[in-house]
Amino acid sequence: MARTRSAVIDTGPILHLGQVDGVKALEAIRKVLVPEEVVRELQRKVALPPNCSVTALSGKSKDLAKILGDRYGVGPGESAAIALARQEGLRLLLTDDLEAREVAKEVGLEPHGSLALVARAYREGILTRSQAFDCIGRLHSQSSLYLTSDLVAWANAQIAERRA
Repeated sequence: MARTRSAVIDTGPILHLGQVDGVKALEAIRKVLVPEEVVRELQRKVALPPNCSVTALSGKSKDLAKILGDRYGVGPGESAAIALARQEGLRLLLTDDLEAREVAKEVGLEPHGSLALVARAYREGILTRSQAFDCIGRLHSQSSLYLTSDLVAWANAQIAERRA
């Protein structure tokens, strides 16, 4: 993931990282924009860190979110996040949803998920090596995020290969 100051996030990474006490990994991005639709989906299950800012969609962006949802079948949080990234001119979308990743790529965005956030948080010195490995392990074993063993191995390799 290229160094960036801002990103848009959908429900998945906030929820999954929250399930394993790993929300601190979001601090790897200086400013994270959160669509109002994502806040509604979270229903106060996870507190947003200070670098997260709830941002409303404009009228045209609401239309785009509806079109994306109808055309591609992505949920309200995912379609709102994609529309918000386009509205704000940001390329980085944080999502754990495979369909949202595909749609994001189609519209010129760069999607990354919880595992990439954890690896980045380690590289940025926000998480220690042991905290990063532990977070990945808990994402795999305790969260509602479906992760294959290959993805877990990839994330662990990202941490093992780099020094903080």
